[in-house]
Amino acid sequence: MTTPIYTAKAAKDWENRWFKDGNSSFGLMKQASLALCLHIIDFIDKNNIAQADIIAWCGVGNNGGDGYLTAKYLAERLDNKHFNVQIIAPNPPKSADAVRARSPCTGMPMCDDVGGVIRKFEKVIHLDALFGNRPDRELDKAYQDIIHAFNAQTGTKIALDVPSGLHPDRGIPMPVCADVDMTLCVMGLKMGLFVGVAKDFVGKVINLPLIPPDDELLAVAYLSDKPKIPTRQSTAHKGDFDTVAVVGGHRCMGGAVIMASQMAMSMGAGRVTAVCHTTHHNAMLTRSPNVMVADIDEMSAGGLVGFDRVAFGMGLGRDAWAEMIFDKVMDGVAHHAFDRVVLDADALYFLAKNPCKLPDHVICTPHSAESARLLGVSVADVDNDKLGTLYRLHERYGGQWVIKGANTLSFDGTRVQVCPFGNAFMATAGMGDVLAGMLIGADMSVYDVVAWHALMGDRLADGAMFGIHACDMAGVAGEMV
Repeated sequence: MTTPIYTAKAAKDWENRWFKDGNSSFGLMKQASLALCLHIIDFIDKNNIAQADIIAWCGVGNNGGDGYLTAKYLAERLDNKHFNVQIIAPNPPKSADAVRARSPCTGMPMCDDVGGVIRKFEKVIHLDALFGNRPDRELDKAYQDIIHAFNAQTGTKIALDVPSGLHPDRGIPMPVCADVDMTLCVMGLKMGLFVGVAKDFVGKVINLPLIPPDDELLAVAYLSDKPKIPTRQSTAHKGDFDTVAVVGGHRCMGGAVIMASQMAMSMGAGRVTAVCHTTHHNAMLTRSPNVMVADIDEMSAGGLVGFDRVAFGMGLGRDAWAEMIFDKVMDGVAHHAFDRVVLDADALYFLAKNPCKLPDHVICTPHSAESARLLGVSVADVDNDKLGTLYRLHERYGGQWVIKGANTLSFDGTRVQVCPFGNAFMATAGMGDVLAGMLIGADMSVYDVVAWHALMGDRLADGAMFGIHACDMAGVAGEMV
């Protein structure tokens, strides 16, 4: 089951259609605030928090209104001997619903900056209700200072809808944003929570559905769930599964093709051949004797016809020899209907130099820098608009695309999917090579392979001190079946 993700405009239009159908905007605010309140209480219970200060930072708009009512509901439902609920309102509310939401908070402790807060307990929970799903332009200095003050506080921080100052579609600070431990999303998940640098700021993202989607509501992407691992018939034999070629491995760069080959075998390929420089054959057979080897220099333009799937580019290099190999392989891709082809690493370098339209079964797996080279833009351009980059890559080159990084995005030409798994320990050499091997070895969708790759990284990262080794990924594949 995948969860839809929306643009900020789509969510706002959905909300407005709800109101046009005769539903109350203030009623929806109360519904949202109650849902937020109950989830915060559930968080308090699950974390055995016996007493705490709870401070709601409320802005002038409807997100501020959510903050006022959430604070009010928390004060009503929590024992005031053990929970001290207060409100920081730097400015008075402006929207009609926010004004109405503040009214029942009369009598609650309220101040206009953090200096007025009266602390009673060691633990503190801060609620960010300053802007929510709003900033599509740079915040002025006064609001930037408020967010800096919020971030300077200790304790648990929870954003109500979208961390204040984070662009709700592009996931970049405008130019600063609240840094929280948890984001409670109302009116659907927003794309900006999963792209750009959002993962550094949003914490755990939780969706709190409020109203049913209507026929006009269209998702811009979907959030991947944990994949279902395919099962096998008891009578299966190796001929039932794909015959795979992993092509790459320049004289001085054998590790990438070795890891990709080993991973393809671990993911269920029937037979795997590493087509690489002969320098690496002994290392390949020593590391994984069930992988066959072939001399890349003896490969003809039609030499890959006997394979079902091909991964190409890992450790290929960028010299004239590598470009000659690229031309041979791409000629084969153009004239033979493989089940799946993965272009990674140096194959993408040469694709940028020699652009061409790719068949639908070709999957390209660039990171941000490779994406930038393929489009002739800067890395910042890519990181500031990952979703747009994905569409532009598909428009220019065809094929399927996986932009690797925090919350990897995948696009098969019809549907964008976001992988919420993975961790910063995976930022290490070889992780992309392993993914390429998984993509040609597994009988799974691109989306599920990407999710499984990230979950394997999460398994390896458990207890890690600094980083993990990509070559260890194959060892955890079987543990997760």
